[in-house]
Amino acid sequence: MADNYTLLSQLVEHPALFGTYVLNQALKTNRFVQSGILTPDQQLGSQLSQPGSRIIIPFINDLTGDPDTWSDTKDIEVNNLSTGKQQGIKFYQAKAYGYTEFGQMVSGAPVADTIGQRFAAFWNRADEKTLIAILQGVMANATIAAAKFYDQTAKTPTEPTFGAKGFLGAIGLMGDVQDTSLGAIAINSATYSLMKFQGLIDTIQPQGAVTPFEAYNGLRIVLDDDIPVDLTTPAKPTSTAYIFGSGAVSYSRAMQSTETKHDPLSKGGSDAIVQKRIGTIHVNGTSLVSSFAPADGVSPTLAELSASTTWEIVDGVDPRNIQVVAYKAQLDPDLTPGATSSTTSNSGSTTSNSGSTTSNG
Repeated sequence: MADNYTLLSQLVEHPALFGTYVLNQALKTNRFVQSGILTPDQQLGSQLSQPGSRIIIPFINDLTGDPDTWSDTKDIEVNNLSTGKQQGIKFYQAKAYGYTEFGQMVSGAPVADTIGQRFAAFWNRADEKTLIAILQGVMANATIAAAKFYDQTAKTPTEPTFGAKGFLGAIGLMGDVQDTSLGAIAINSATYSLMKFQGLIDTIQPQGAVTPFEAYNGLRIVLDDDIPVDLTTPAKPTSTAYIFGSGAVSYSRAMQSTETKHDPLSKGGSDAIVQKRIGTIHVNGTSLVSSFAPADGVSPTLAELSASTTWEIVDGVDPRNIQVVAYKAQLDPDLTPGATSSTTSNSGSTTSNSGSTTSNG
């Protein structure tokens, strides 16, 4: 096991004119994971400390069938309710950060304070990566994708750009509950720039609220650049937006321990801060495939969570109960960092949804 302590050579010595040591905090907003898509679930939480790597989420299906005829010549038939279960998976995770006494003393860098203050933000970023990986895996399953994934680049290849028509096609996958179950859309800044160009962003001031919010077709916008842009074809960048209802994904996490380790001999004296936790994130209405087994035998990797073979829809569950819709569309390369400008590419003609203007790249 490698001991990657923060050494003096990695720190800045504290000269008289240097002032307070500057902390370069990660510029991560984590807005997606904090958007309301996750709902703390006590039922999941109660299972975290139990043995095993899976979590069972039982449910009772709604009443089904047609009314029976009623008369005094026959008995009334009694019907039963059907049940089912979803399977989630636990994440057993640990992280440690360390430093040497000598390095901290000579440099004056507040390494220990920084570790203590930023550990919670680190776990939030980890949850964000996990959430996106799970959504990618769930939406990659063929059965779920047929009901919850709208790929405008495949459905209308001559008109692939993100816009109002494709958006309506995406939320239309929710059927007759599209206007009552969806409340927000999570996008990255490249998609947001295209929305602004189209002139379809509204500012809404909720009654009794102090802070207004921006909305697209009535849905609150959640802006987060952890949602990736696909630059496989630089002149035709694409991205997937996630349209969701509040509490579409259940989660729970429990910090098992926070410990410090001091070794007076190693590297002239060293300290480490270690945290261990158990957590789970689960898209309601889906289930872990029964045959799935993590490579390490216990806890899945992000790559495993993002695989289509890891997830399935629960038998008998109405797809509308999965309150997340994925909407994939092409972005404007001129508004997407890292893409090839449409004015210099031969990618063909691109149609903007902002009006009737058509530009030939």
